[in-house]
This record gives sequence, structure tokens and C-alpha cells, in this order.
Amino acid sequence: MAAAPSQSLVAQLLDGGLIATASPASAMRFAPGERLFEYIGFTGCAVQFDQGPDKGAGLAIEIDGPFDAPRLRRGRNTRPPRCAQCRRPLVDWQEQIDQTINGELPILNCTSCGADAPGWSWGWGRQGGAGRLFVNLEPVFPGEGRPLPAFFTLLEQIELGPWRYFYVQD
Repeated sequence: MAAAPSQSLVAQLLDGGLIATASPASAMRFAPGERLFEYIGFTGCAVQFDQGPDKGAGLAIEIDGPFDAPRLRRGRNTRPPRCAQCRRPLVDWQEQIDQTINGELPILNCTSCGADAPGWSWGWGRQGGAGRLFVNLEPVFPGEGRPLPAFFTLLEQIELGPWRYFYVQD
């Protein structure tokens, strides 16, 4: 998979209506587009959509990447990943990842079956994951925003797939 140019990705997401204007603070942080609700289904009541000087910060969509190698995203809700071979959880995953050099994912070793595999290939569930390109929605609590099929269709046009989603709570 080749890394897509960020501006090409931004143009595609603008054309698709997922994102609107860029934030003055960051060229890769955007207001939600007019078709947001076709791409993301929201539950709960904590998501704030109103934006403006007197309304505070609302929902923002941030593009992070592309990176040459997969990067891990984890938070306080992240659980031990499961081994691709035996499916058992990796008990010492945090210690193994803390040995990361230059932000690259290490080869993780399963303490149950002895398998070695890159960190991105482990089963992280919906509480963390790895990727070369991220589309972040903030602030949204884990599980309150779920991508709809149209979102994956839009992303597949970028030809960086397969696309997955997960929730990270900082």
C-alpha cells in the first residue's frame, strides 16, 4: 500500500462532505461537513456539534498521517491485544510496547504460545489499534460515534484499505 498524499485525501473528504473548513490552528483539523450524519451514527448525548466563538469547541475531524509504517493508538480504555495464533491476551503488552524505538511498533512475543508478530497484526478489538492513516473524531466518547457503511465506501475510494475503526479514550 502506498501512502496517499494528505492533500489528496483532504480533497476527497471535502468532496464527499465528511469535512468542511480547516481549523485556523491546524491545517489537518476540520469542522464536520454537511454529510457527516450519512457517515457517522451517534448515540448518547455528549457530542457537541455547535461551534462558534460563544459556543466553545465542538466536534472536529482530524487527519493524522499517512505514516510510512503502522503506528499504535492506545488509551486508558485499551485492553491486552490477542495473539493472532492462539487468541490469548498478551499480559505484558504494555511493557513490550514501552520498548518501542522511534514510535514504531515492535515485534510482540506471545507469552502463551511463543509466537512473534508485528504489533499491528494483533487483535486489538475496538479499544485500540494500529494504522498508517487515522481519521479522528473529537471529542466523542468511546462507542458514541459509529462509522456507517457509507463512511467505509468513501474511505475505500482512497485505496489505502482495509479500513477499521476503534475507540481510544485519553
